[in-house]
Amino acid sequence: MYKFNLTLSRLLKILKIWTLSLSKGPNLGVTPGASTSSAIGLPAFSTASSGFRTLTEWLCLIFFLNFLSCSDKEKQDPEQKIIARVGERTITADEFKFSYEFSFAPLRAGENPKLVYLNFMINELLLANEGYRQGLDKSDYVVKRVKRRKNHDLLEAFYHKYVYSKVKVPEEELQEATKKATVKWRMIMWPVTSLGEAQRIKMETETETSSLENYISHQLKKQDVPLKNKKFFETDWMDFYDIRPNVLAAIENLEIGKTSDPIPYGDGYVLIQILDINLHGIKEDELKHGPKRKKMYERLFDVRADRISQALMDSVLTPRDIRLKGQIVEQLSPALYQWVQSGLPRSTSLLEMVQQPTDTAAGYLKSINRILDENLATTNDSSISVADYLEYMNFYRKNLNGSQSAKEFRERLITEIGRMIKNTSFIAIAEKEGFADSTSIKDDLRIWERKWTYDVQRGQFVNDLTITDAELQEFFKNRWRELDIANVDTTRFYKYEAEAHNLLLHEKHQALLEDKLTELKKRYPVSINYKLLQDIEVDSSAKSQEISMFVTKKFSGESLVPIVDMKWLQY
Repeated sequence: MYKFNLTLSRLLKILKIWTLSLSKGPNLGVTPGASTSSAIGLPAFSTASSGFRTLTEWLCLIFFLNFLSCSDKEKQDPEQKIIARVGERTITADEFKFSYEFSFAPLRAGENPKLVYLNFMINELLLANEGYRQGLDKSDYVVKRVKRRKNHDLLEAFYHKYVYSKVKVPEEELQEATKKATVKWRMIMWPVTSLGEAQRIKMETETETSSLENYISHQLKKQDVPLKNKKFFETDWMDFYDIRPNVLAAIENLEIGKTSDPIPYGDGYVLIQILDINLHGIKEDELKHGPKRKKMYERLFDVRADRISQALMDSVLTPRDIRLKGQIVEQLSPALYQWVQSGLPRSTSLLEMVQQPTDTAAGYLKSINRILDENLATTNDSSISVADYLEYMNFYRKNLNGSQSAKEFRERLITEIGRMIKNTSFIAIAEKEGFADSTSIKDDLRIWERKWTYDVQRGQFVNDLTITDAELQEFFKNRWRELDIANVDTTRFYKYEAEAHNLLLHEKHQALLEDKLTELKKRYPVSINYKLLQDIEVDSSAKSQEISMFVTKKFSGESLVPIVDMKWLQY
């Protein structure tokens, strides 16, 4: 630990001549690397700045490998990969394996968990088959979800081909970055709204008896009702790749305990004091192997992917002459912000709610309704109306939900409009190049369409089932012990009414579905390849029956593959 007159840049110079080896002494021949500021870039509308940091991304990479060529590889005999037939539709070994491994543990219970789980999949396919016969695959519920999934698949394929496949991380840069990341520091940050205020605070904290840390503590003591403590303004241990280039440039020569010059940050400025600096040694072989190198590769991959994505976005969007309609944004933003604050509906289309507002509808809905057909943005070949954006927002609302103020919401709204235009442009390119015809995308959409058709068919069968008060009273009288509660006064059973209601409703669902499945098996014959089922290698250990692993795509946040519905076990 260095304490006296130490700065990050000085420590980095020390680091350049300090490399430990397993069998050698200090290595004085380390080659300096590229500057940090040139290694970091932040794109304006980047949504897919990812390396493959988790199991999810690696699985996604495998799942979409043939996007790059959009051509089928040499196939095995299809019959060797089919684990079950349900009417004219099949369940392949890969579909079963992925679904099984990423499912809820209770669905894999019993002495033969693979067969238990496969039977659930067969039941769902039986219901899906009936849904197809009834035309439920053409319902809005299914069609809209398939369209969204297809767009995400196309966008992901586009990024794999035009961004991720072009990322190269030079070995020299990787090793130098791994060494630089061994310098870590903690700091305290104080945001202010104006440059004048920042300069005044800096002057106050430059005396021998004062510091920014002390100033912050003093300001917090003035709070009548403590809302935050000093820890709120302190960072964890950071390194050169955790911080924005402009901030890094402002503090790399800053001594411990000193206050930085005002640094532009967000809508104002920030003052920084470095609290501590640490240098962790790194062995020479760790520069070539191991977790530190792997982690740094992933970070550099992200940075380079961001740069490529930004350049690609500029090359595609700049010629389109995109123009935002400021007047319409100013009308939409406050009304939409009020709606978000009040709570957006989960199961109802945002556009449909605005298109047909009731007489008692909130004022913000009526305000949005009046500008539905107005253009939010135009390009040289298209336009985006308020209605178009609401339809898009129906599935992309997360970033807007997190806004802390109307001003922040407006900024996020503009960013989301830009992201919509970017994604729409990239998807159009992917579709034009025939990505939608790839086996990977077709298979992905096929299994998800089945899943969503099952959802609708199951709902049509059971949604009208209800539980009466008499049935609840009968349950409390004769079956209350099934709730796993103590023997208490029956007047307190009202506390368990919801639990009892769901238990009884699940029983009704199961009874009705068992009857329906018996009928459907006559219409859609079921056959199972037991030999293939036995040979499939999955984790069937006792421990695996206690563990549920939920896997989503980092790219879109969606589930990687469909898994069996938990409603088979509980409501």
